[in-house]
Amino acid sequence: MSIPPIRLAIAIDFFDSYNRLPKKVQGKASKLIDQFKKNPTQTGLNYESIKNARDSNLKSLRVDQSYRAIVRKPDNGNTYLLLWVDKHDQAYQWAQNRVCKINSESGALQIVDVEQAQNLEKQINHNNSSEVIRRFSQISTRHFLRLGVPEELLPSVRAVVSDSDIDQLLPQLPEEAADAILMLGAGYSLETVLKEHHKLKSEVIDPNNLDEALSKDETKRRFFLVEDDSALQEILAAPLEKWRVFLHPSQRRLVERDWNGPVRVLGGAGTGKTVVAIHRAKWLAQHCFNQENDRIFFTTFTRNLAIDIQMNLHKICSSNIMKRIHVENIDSWVSNFLKSEGINSKIVYEEQVKNLWQEAYTIAPTSPSLPLSFYKDEWKDVIQVHGVRTLKDYLKVSRVGRGTSLKRSERAAIWPVFEEYRSLLQHKGWKEIEDALRDVCSLLKNKPGITLPFRSIIVDEAQDMSEGVFQLLRTIVVSNNQGNDLFIVGDPHQRIYGHKVVLSHCGIEIRGRSHKLRINYRTTEQIRKWATAMLKDIPFDDLDGKLDNLNDYRSLLQGTVPNIQGFSSFEDEINFLIYKLKTISESEPLSNTCLVLRTNQLIKHYLHALNEHNIQAQQIKPSEPDNEEKPGVRIATMHRVKGLQFNRIFICSFNYDLIPLKFALQDISDDTARQNFLHLERSLVHVAATRAIQEVNIIYYGKPSPFLSSLEQDC
Repeated sequence: MSIPPIRLAIAIDFFDSYNRLPKKVQGKASKLIDQFKKNPTQTGLNYESIKNARDSNLKSLRVDQSYRAIVRKPDNGNTYLLLWVDKHDQAYQWAQNRVCKINSESGALQIVDVEQAQNLEKQINHNNSSEVIRRFSQISTRHFLRLGVPEELLPSVRAVVSDSDIDQLLPQLPEEAADAILMLGAGYSLETVLKEHHKLKSEVIDPNNLDEALSKDETKRRFFLVEDDSALQEILAAPLEKWRVFLHPSQRRLVERDWNGPVRVLGGAGTGKTVVAIHRAKWLAQHCFNQENDRIFFTTFTRNLAIDIQMNLHKICSSNIMKRIHVENIDSWVSNFLKSEGINSKIVYEEQVKNLWQEAYTIAPTSPSLPLSFYKDEWKDVIQVHGVRTLKDYLKVSRVGRGTSLKRSERAAIWPVFEEYRSLLQHKGWKEIEDALRDVCSLLKNKPGITLPFRSIIVDEAQDMSEGVFQLLRTIVVSNNQGNDLFIVGDPHQRIYGHKVVLSHCGIEIRGRSHKLRINYRTTEQIRKWATAMLKDIPFDDLDGKLDNLNDYRSLLQGTVPNIQGFSSFEDEINFLIYKLKTISESEPLSNTCLVLRTNQLIKHYLHALNEHNIQAQQIKPSEPDNEEKPGVRIATMHRVKGLQFNRIFICSFNYDLIPLKFALQDISDDTARQNFLHLERSLVHVAATRAIQEVNIIYYGKPSPFLSSLEQDC
């Protein structure tokens, strides 16, 4: 008698518990899975019922004498679920308290700890008087269920009064329900939340149809359906990077869809924007632009981020798919394109043009008397942004946002400095990136015969790109009836290079295709709160002329608050750091820890100090990915850690003259420019802190950064 095809789905919790097993036991568990897949009904599997189990379908399978796997065995059908693996007693305890069932309104397969749900309700009710009106009293049970709240957690949701109740509730909810409750708690209407989660219409749900439940996006966040044995073995062979397999429903809806125009995705640090962008590139290469000559351009702001993205794409894409995805940071692509057209101008940046500015400044007028820093900022923020080429253009251009006002006569008086600077650039054969961007646009529009293979563009770290970049991207991939042309992700709160953009000014219309990710999957809630407080009262744009905020941004993970510690000297700080690193090394590899510093010069000092104390260290350099195989603590600048993550972060030398950077502050022309610089410095600290998964340490010697005192006042 032939055995019907078996469907096996493995819970994300199973992979977590599997990765904690001793290596020898992992091997036995892997053999059990292989045996189970072939025939889950064979007698040799030793199914055992679980005494006092809340879910009678949960059974135990023997891994060896000491370990058990928990499986959901169906009453009928051939779909089995592997849920957990652990030591005998712990596995049974895990199974006794949980139910695994299909939500009657959302259709998602969910695992709920019933005892934890009951305790949570008691805790929230204990915090609030019975006479206080509950926060969500007007929302029906049916709508909560439709949004993914499990039936067992409904009493806890019903008990909510305060924001702190919501913070207590969120980690216990399935992530789709946590996202919905977070929005409701932030003041979004029920209709808006239902629309955001694609739940405006009710569905007819069969609570016994596991196959249908496994097809739901919400279920795919928690269960991996085994359809490819090699893919399963690859996951079991190394610690699972969950982003490769498990996407939040809101992420999957962004990735696996034909869009009829440009898409913008915002989200705070750790919400998975880059993960979405990476999966989007793969999906497009597989399902939309899969002809031999089709190419997808995946671009980001810096070279090191492009290197990291390329490495991560290789983790989820076959070699054939990778052939259709071109990854390159935008400046590098522009430079290479110009060279291919016979234009060999060198693209230069601030450090390289210092002497040219000094020379141009020698002809500056005595009236108005303006510092060199003013001319640099005026060039960057007015002349280059607006493409000003002549005095006539300069006299007419808007200077809104500049802190120093100028009469027309004063503009005319200072214009020769800019002409001289541009002349010096041309004499050297140099171009600034904004001029290079305009040159490429002109070539693409006016030179017949130039064809590019790009059918779609994915943009990561959009907040750091200028309008000139987006005007070029719009030119590279023109709007067409096929759609799927531009997919843009970013977070203005992580802007660390000073560019602001209004996408609609660049011919990129995103109305109706703007989305936001709200759940931080990387850091703890304590780290998120600290890092977000660093940005208090700073206005942030949404990349399209409106404001954005982090009011509805939360983490589902809990941990300790960032540790802030000061020392009287550099030597004392180093001694503390050495002690902490040696303690960490006793329980885990130091490669999971990163020391983050404001400047490259500081890195040299710390590398020397670590070497003197025989602490192995690896610097993460701008042009190279982090080699995970090399042992030792990581060390990098605040700018370089963008896009990376570590269990522990030490932000070192959080000193008065370093954060914000004193020598840069001294070279600022007016109060407006100064305020903008301070905002960027705060965003830089925010970025550095949110690289941490579990722990942040802020250490300084001498006088601490003024950012710390302002943070204490705010908190």
